Amino acid sequence: MTLLRLVFLFIVIYIVYSALKPLLRGGKQPIDPARLGEQMVLDPQCQTYLPKSEAVARQGKFFCSEECAQRYLAG
Repeated sequence: MTLLRLVFLFIVIYIVYSALKPLLRGGKQPIDPARLGEQMVLDPQCQTYLPKSEAVARQGKFFCSEECAQRYLAG
């Protein structure tokens, strides 16, 4: 009988917790489109992808560093 009460109590606690979880988390924040992701660009020299905001732009291409840009444009 005690085991049955324990299981019943666990189920009740779980249901109450599941119902209150959204309230404990607080309201959802609106989604900021800028945080969803950023365009990735491919460095033609070393073949790595990086965020466009971190890339070095030279002659219409994007590079991971000034060194990669110089090597690519020299050869």
